[in-house]
Amino acid sequence: MDETRKAEAIAAVRRDLARRIARFCTSLTEEEYEKLLDRMAYVQWKYEVLPGSVDPEEFYHHKTSQT
Repeated sequence: MDETRKAEAIAAVRRDLARRIARFCTSLTEEEYEKLLDRMAYVQWKYEVLPGSVDPEEFYHHKTSQT
C-alpha cells in the first residue's frame, strides 16, 4: 500500500472515530484528544489492513512498557 492511500485510509478512520467518540472525551485537552484520535485511527487501520499480522500479546506488552 502506498503512503498516500495509507494516509487517506487512516484519515477516513480518524474522521469516523472523531464523530463517534467526541461526546465521551470532553474532559480531554485538545492535544490529548488529537493524540487519542491519531493512535486509535492507526490501530484500527492496522488491524483492518493487516489482520493477523500483529500478535496481540506483543502489542499489549509494547503498549504497557511505554507507560
